[in-house]
Amino acid sequence: MIISLENISHIAVPYAKALFEFALERDAVESVYKDMQALTSLCKSNRDFLLMLKSPILKTEKKQKIITAVFKDSISEITRGFLKIITAKRRESLLPDMAIAFVELYKDYKGILTTIVKTAVPLTEDLRKEILKVMSTQTKGNVDLVEEIKEELIGGFVLQWKDMQYDASILNEVNKMRKAMAMINLYKKGF
Repeated sequence: MIISLENISHIAVPYAKALFEFALERDAVESVYKDMQALTSLCKSNRDFLLMLKSPILKTEKKQKIITAVFKDSISEITRGFLKIITAKRRESLLPDMAIAFVELYKDYKGILTTIVKTAVPLTEDLRKEILKVMSTQTKGNVDLVEEIKEELIGGFVLQWKDMQYDASILNEVNKMRKAMAMINLYKKGF
């Protein structure tokens, strides 16, 4: 799954932008970025935490206590204040999307392009270096390479960045052949 601002709640983006601008003003972008990465990671790895954020049954005070206990002193004062405001406004269910949006804003600010490469088998080190080299020269910036294993591709690879995709997978070629064969069969039926 490619992460972009189009894939998350449109409500979360203004909150992330406000946090980013505030962190930028306070010269704390790096620390808040690390906090948002930690929050994203926690939401991906801990289903219970994610369900707690989205629960309509738990009261705001209880959620604030849980969030405070989970992060203790491991996050910056700015992030701690942000989390407190978000839960007070009952927007905590959007925190995962806000964190993702913040990370993407940070990457844009730093000129980092997230590129996803999907392959049927893990990349070799040589191929990884080649992909990084090609993408770096194409984008003239830093590349954050995310690798995904998708056995259904059979072979080859799929590259995704921003709103673009290059599909050089065997699955794609098989699908093209199926469509071509279906068209041939369609034409023959008419005679």
